[in-house]
Amino acid sequence: MIDILPNQPGVYGIIMGRATHEHQNFLSQLKARVEESGLGDRLLFLPEVPVYAMASWYQVLDLFVAPQRWEGFGLTPLEAMACGVPVVASRVGAFDEIIVDSETGYLVEAGSLGGLQQAVRSLLDSPEILKTFTVNSRARVVSDFSLMAESEALGTIYNSLLAA
Repeated sequence: MIDILPNQPGVYGIIMGRATHEHQNFLSQLKARVEESGLGDRLLFLPEVPVYAMASWYQVLDLFVAPQRWEGFGLTPLEAMACGVPVVASRVGAFDEIIVDSETGYLVEAGSLGGLQQAVRSLLDSPEILKTFTVNSRARVVSDFSLMAESEALGTIYNSLLAA
């Protein structure tokens, strides 16, 4: 975002959450880099919020970026998409089962800073594609990840086990 924001007037970035004790030094260095770049007023570091408050934060976003290098499963892209927010994410965890590449967002190889930057730039430079991905993101979650669909799938599994 340090490289992207100077060419995107009016765009802000939010980095949200907490850093564990062993990553505090990295976080401090990252904040210093942001300040040195002159983007301290546009690339904001916000604290972790309770789970019940997250939907309000997703709803203010135009794009969610999940740059993980590793993820056991990962629900944040699903949560963002449920709020109608397209996602740029690394191919880790279940992200490539949640995100439909080039329909609800973009997937890039884990650890590819250039890939993440290119995908983010592409969407910020293409408001119509971003708008289409916004509609597609919400529709995908409603059609494929609803609680009703999950409960029906679990019911099917349980019924097949009972019949066996």
